[in-house]
Amino acid sequence: MSAVSSSQASSSSTKTFVTALVANGALLVAEVGAFVILKNRLGRIYSPRTYLPPPQSFPDGLWRWFPALLVEDPKDIIAKNGLDAYMVLRFIRLLIIIFGTFTVSSFLVIVPVDTVGIPKGNDPIQRITWTNIAEQGDQKHFSKRFSAHIIMAYLLTFFIIYLIRREMLHFLDMRHKFMLSKSHSRLAQAKTVLITSVPPELGNEHDLRLFASFVPGGIDRVWIYRDTTALNKLFNKRQSLCAKLEKAESKVLKHATDAWRMKEVAHRKLMRKKSDLFDELVPEKVRPTHRTGFLGLFGKKVETIPYCAEEIARLNTEIDASRKTIVEGKFMGSVFIRCNLQLGAHVLAQCVAHHQPLAMQDRWMETSPKDIVWDNLDDGALEMTWRYAVSWIATVGLIIAYGFPVVFVGTLSSLDDLCTNVHWLAWTCTAPNPIPGIIQGILPPALLAVLFAILPMILWALAWFECIPRYSLIAISVYRRYFLFLLIHGFLIVTLSSGFVSLVKEIIDKPTQTVQTLANKLPGVSIFFLTYMVTQGLAGAGAAMAQLFPIVIHFIRKWFLGRTPRQAFNVTFMMPSANFSLILPRMSLLATIGFVYSLLNPLINLFALLSYFMFYLAFKFLLTQVFDQPDEVETGGLYFPMAISNLFIGLYIEQVCLACLFFLKASEAPTSSIIEGALMIALLAITICAQIVINRMFGPPTEFLPMSLATKKMAKRYEKHNQKQGISVTPDYEEMDLFKRQAIRSVRRIQKLPAVLDHTLLTIRAKVKEEGEYLANPKSWREQKRQSEEAELGRASTSKDLAPVDEKDEEKVAAEKAVMNDLKDGDAPELYRQSSSSSRKSKASRRSSKRRLQKRRSGTENDKDEEAHSEHESTGGVDLSDEDVSTDEEEETDENAFDHPSTYQAQPWIWLPKDRLGLSRMLVGDLEAVGVSASDDGAIMDQRGVVEVTRNPPDEDWIGGYNG
Repeated sequence: MSAVSSSQASSSSTKTFVTALVANGALLVAEVGAFVILKNRLGRIYSPRTYLPPPQSFPDGLWRWFPALLVEDPKDIIAKNGLDAYMVLRFIRLLIIIFGTFTVSSFLVIVPVDTVGIPKGNDPIQRITWTNIAEQGDQKHFSKRFSAHIIMAYLLTFFIIYLIRREMLHFLDMRHKFMLSKSHSRLAQAKTVLITSVPPELGNEHDLRLFASFVPGGIDRVWIYRDTTALNKLFNKRQSLCAKLEKAESKVLKHATDAWRMKEVAHRKLMRKKSDLFDELVPEKVRPTHRTGFLGLFGKKVETIPYCAEEIARLNTEIDASRKTIVEGKFMGSVFIRCNLQLGAHVLAQCVAHHQPLAMQDRWMETSPKDIVWDNLDDGALEMTWRYAVSWIATVGLIIAYGFPVVFVGTLSSLDDLCTNVHWLAWTCTAPNPIPGIIQGILPPALLAVLFAILPMILWALAWFECIPRYSLIAISVYRRYFLFLLIHGFLIVTLSSGFVSLVKEIIDKPTQTVQTLANKLPGVSIFFLTYMVTQGLAGAGAAMAQLFPIVIHFIRKWFLGRTPRQAFNVTFMMPSANFSLILPRMSLLATIGFVYSLLNPLINLFALLSYFMFYLAFKFLLTQVFDQPDEVETGGLYFPMAISNLFIGLYIEQVCLACLFFLKASEAPTSSIIEGALMIALLAITICAQIVINRMFGPPTEFLPMSLATKKMAKRYEKHNQKQGISVTPDYEEMDLFKRQAIRSVRRIQKLPAVLDHTLLTIRAKVKEEGEYLANPKSWREQKRQSEEAELGRASTSKDLAPVDEKDEEKVAAEKAVMNDLKDGDAPELYRQSSSSSRKSKASRRSSKRRLQKRRSGTENDKDEEAHSEHESTGGVDLSDEDVSTDEEEETDENAFDHPSTYQAQPWIWLPKDRLGLSRMLVGDLEAVGVSASDDGAIMDQRGVVEVTRNPPDEDWIGGYNG
């Protein structure tokens, strides 16, 4: 084939962009259309949070939800999903303001400067870019136009710095209010500090209390992490065997159910003994087996159920015996210290703890038992140091290794230059439309997305190897690594590879003008990032809102992974959560690309604005109606300062790029080019100084609670306490002493409620559940429930002679089945996260109910209090005001909260589903006979072998909803 001319190849920029825009625009329309259609039909996917008490949802209809979403107060998200979620939404809002301003200013200034008075070229998009000026022959005549770019760079940079300072002030205010709020400060994790690399001489409670005697308010509890390696091995093996046994038991029950369904008629008059029936329906040859060696691939082949049951029973005995005779093992260098006051914990976390280098240097606040990585608590300071170094060296090596496939993707983005200079690829440019546009405009971003899809798992492993002791901190480490990867591979390497391929021939022909050619051609790469912005921004935001991938995953899990009750519980009740360590780096990369090309190709500002507006709508809806962030991974908004720092990186790259472009045209306009480049270097220095100042301003008060706020809060508590005690206080006389431990404990007022309150709360929850079911389907809820109950009871009476179970048990199964009829794909259940501590609204409801019941008992509740409580609960139950909190009860923490789970956790019950034949009761009895805890409560298996659940696992507390 003949080679394609450079002009023909370059003219494909508009074609490439239009192809990508049309394809992704159509995809966006399809995604939004799917969302609008499915939103009211699949409540389990699109609005699971609306069934958390009190029920709150957007209006039904095709469009009425949209204005409701826009006017919804973003601060309500704090009550539902914490400060991390709110600050993510605030970060997207900041980018909308930035790129909205960029779009207006660049279209009013930069576009006319790049186009007016310059002869029209072949490519409409290239006409509004920097390239349209740079390619003109008389640079002295056109160099005056570059002054507009410099002025706009200064104005926009100062505007961004102003917005960053304003947003950081808002973040700091919100973080402090969040940390001091009633809902957060009452948590035990708000007062718990994890300290690692503790010297052996402090490995006992007496010396630790003496060490921490300076802490205001004193120490409440101390947990010392000691070596329980042997017990840990037994515990982990038992956990694995329990999961394997539960899966095998459910498998044989399904096999029995399927066999019974096929042979139902023939078995009407056969044997009634269930064990004989079990052997017939599940013959030995079809029962689950496995090998006892490595990964189940080697070793002796055994039958899974009896082997696991015997092993679990043996391990139960060994673990119980080991716990009874446990002695103090070797001190592993980590301690958990819970202070009486939140202020005390922050003081302890900030002090210089020890005189030896590296000893007790790492101290972590906001420690939750569920957030602990126990395997990373047994390493010393030196080991943690070399692990940190090796982890980041491996990260750098991974960045280098990823460069090769990313360069290949970059070459595809410059396919027009390849077919010009590489003859055997010329057919790609002469191929009929839309093949060239697809290859050049759609394929590179898609391949890049796939390439980075597997990256987070590798980065998570590297962060874990770093020996970080908390999962939330591992997520923050993944955030840093992931953004570094995206910046280098998703932007820098793609830019260089695309520019290099387009310049190969010109560099060979004119080696003396290599630098000049590079400077002139690099802005042309903006077409690729324009299509990348369209792909990742518009289509990506639409995909997030449409939840198409979660829909597919949900039904795959429901049909193929919902075979055991625990799997069915996860599918039915567990709500999804957002991984901000992966979401924010992608947002930041798009912002970096937008900053760099904001003046080189103003069109990118418009699409960045549209992308972030779509992301704002998508994540506001998801964080309001869908996601439920666990409390234990809440960082209090610490992702936000890192995202702000990433914005500065985008500014730096933009300023360095512009400076290079100015300096590299010095051969044609030396004076103006040097002045323009020097001005950009000066702007770069100003930006660096601004970031340094902002970091110094907001660094220390961001991580820790300022004493000015903490002591003010305690002073209010102290004053309130003295007033209740009838103590007269004058400013000149009274001095609050935070070292009077007994006085502090009395001020804290840890309130414990009687057991009768729990029964009342269960009644309230059941009523809320019933109302939630009714609101989900008001027209047919009662009728469906009545018909399903009658149908199941009718089948129970007609099949009583078929199934060898008691009539009473059959009716119970039918009643449970009737409940599950309300939990179909389109009807969301009331509580998806009953077993999780992260349902903030439900917790707020429980606390409110407790307070009201206490006030009724003491006769102090009035109509005004009730109205205030109702208003408080309507905002989600999180009070960010500076009011007194002395009436709030403290969260009670289990005495084993920070002990290794192997030292106290009981064996997980083997949870089996009730089947039509009653075989589950036989299997439960067999397991309990050999010493294995088991139950079939709250789970049923229908005649098709499908498992449904009505509650969380029976070995966990159930605080609401239906209990089978």
